Amino acid sequence: MALPVMLSLPDLNAQERDEVRQSCGFACVRCGVTIYRYLLLPDAADATLLCPTCHGLVEDGRLTASQVYGFHTNPVVRQRHFARDRLPFSPGLPTLIIGGTRLLRDTPIPLVLDGEPIMMFAPPCRSQGATRISLRMGDPDGRPVQVIDGNEWLAPNGSWHFMLRGDRYSIAAARGDGLAVLRIVARDRIAVEHLRTTIRGRRLEVTPDWLEIDGKRHVNRIGGGALVGLEC
Repeated sequence: MALPVMLSLPDLNAQERDEVRQSCGFACVRCGVTIYRYLLLPDAADATLLCPTCHGLVEDGRLTASQVYGFHTNPVVRQRHFARDRLPFSPGLPTLIIGGTRLLRDTPIPLVLDGEPIMMFAPPCRSQGATRISLRMGDPDGRPVQVIDGNEWLAPNGSWHFMLRGDRYSIAAARGDGLAVLRIVARDRIAVEHLRTTIRGRRLEVTPDWLEIDGKRHVNRIGGGALVGLEC
């Protein structure tokens, strides 16, 4: 029998969210990915964390109720074999590889486009937690939309797709060419392998080696050691 769709829990307060994150190991209980949704366990009052991919398996009926409970009871990140180094479980701000800038450090908001913070990084709220990642992108009409907020997947169902590909978090728009690929080089180092978005007619494209703003290519324009690396 297919598992009933697990309901999202957007109205949890800050304390409740903190308790859920701690009990689940600050990641998807099934695969350890640090981008997740807060979801109600089937036939229970407890909440758990699943990444968009694993939540999709639930919605497709490819995970049973007993499997979901098993992962929730024994999250993969708490198991001895789990390699935390392959995912962003860092106690501080990650070092970034982005836009031709040599190892960008201590910069929580590397890029702002037309007043919108495209990416934000923050240390975990608690020890053993994961780097908090936020992503704000343009929808097919160029309107800004919050796709990820502090590791919580907020994208409306079907509008954006998430996938873990090896050591990469890949986020792609279902319509249009919006894209963000973050490569986890080490737990405290992230490479912006490819980012592409348009907001209110302003176009931004970024790789580890360069960035393009409205079609003009630049290298080493992002400053480090500040709240914002570059406003464009």
